[in-house]
Amino acid sequence: MQYKGDLNEAKALISAIDRSNAIIEFTVDGEIIDANDMFLQCMGYTIDEIRGKHHRIFVEPGFAVSPEYVEFWAKLKGGQYSAAEYMRLAKGGREVWLQATYNPVLGADGKTLKVIKLATDITDQKLTSANDSGKIAAIEKSMAVIEFTTNGTILRANDIFLESMGYDSHEIEGKHHRIFVSKEYADSQEYTQFWTALAQGKFNSGRFERFTKTGESIWLQATYSPIFDPKGRPVKVVKFAYDITANVRQGEELERALLEAQEAEKVRNELDRAVAEMSTPVTPIWEGILLLPLVGVLDSMRTSDIMNKSLSMISDMRAKVFVLDISGVATVDTAVANQLIKITKATRLMGCEAIISGLSPAIARTIVELGVNVESIRTTATLRDAFETALTMVGESLVGKKNLQSDEHKGKS
Repeated sequence: MQYKGDLNEAKALISAIDRSNAIIEFTVDGEIIDANDMFLQCMGYTIDEIRGKHHRIFVEPGFAVSPEYVEFWAKLKGGQYSAAEYMRLAKGGREVWLQATYNPVLGADGKTLKVIKLATDITDQKLTSANDSGKIAAIEKSMAVIEFTTNGTILRANDIFLESMGYDSHEIEGKHHRIFVSKEYADSQEYTQFWTALAQGKFNSGRFERFTKTGESIWLQATYSPIFDPKGRPVKVVKFAYDITANVRQGEELERALLEAQEAEKVRNELDRAVAEMSTPVTPIWEGILLLPLVGVLDSMRTSDIMNKSLSMISDMRAKVFVLDISGVATVDTAVANQLIKITKATRLMGCEAIISGLSPAIARTIVELGVNVESIRTTATLRDAFETALTMVGESLVGKKNLQSDEHKGKS
């Protein structure tokens, strides 16, 4: 009776495996014996279309004749197990990614009788991973990026950050963020609170003064973004930054010129506009994507200049997405808020979608109080979210264009 129970249990286990895995059986030489429904659905075949054929129908022609492929089946025939992520070709040449194991089944004499493959379709996960990696790579190419533990210990930095700060990677990895700040600030309660808040998962953005390897002052427009694990616990902090030192220096020089000249209010206003222009560059960060980071005080005259410059750049660059980052702006009045909304509308009229990132609570409240239909305004909480949204929008636009061209071609055929 115990034997019968063990047999029933084994059958139940095999049934469970069959229901949850794509399964295919081969001879020791790779000839297909049988496959379950899940495998057939995944690869788009019927059993009659593949039974008796060789496994090579699932791989690229070049790989099928390679020494590596011959060795692959020789090892299986010799009883050697294989597990990995495999790219295979479904019916019609469609690429499918499988997380799979090839399991030699041994006889009483220790020789391989056949090979059973258990697999799970991970195509969607691989495509999503590749898409996410592409987005991150785009950000890494356009911005300075550095990663920290939640207590401020440096994990890694990209080449743009290292070049800006004058370090090699081995000189900073494992050290604390305080090497980039003054000793007075590093010893302050404000600095302690800065990292305490980040360790609690609180986002921080703004304009920061930091110091290079040689002690030279550098100004960064940056965001410190906590990264969370699946349980929502902060596990590290990623900083995205771009160097605005030249703009700040130019602004300081203009301010000194203003004091020395002792001119009237008109001169001061002209100077303020010049500083604002220099501190808010419209920057191409990706094909079809423009970024305008706003810092400091906004007034109606400045927002009017911003609109003119932005629309001109959108036209010149044929931009598809315009990111307006106002994380460096504390407050705006009703008139300025209305101007920002007009910028997004004007942008859309030119065929370019606008994204406003980094709204403060005060600015959000002002926009709502205008009584504007906020559903027409695309916003994100952080600049990184805006980048990811913009990259997705540009990607969708390119795909849509390709599909439209394909449909037009079919219509002419």
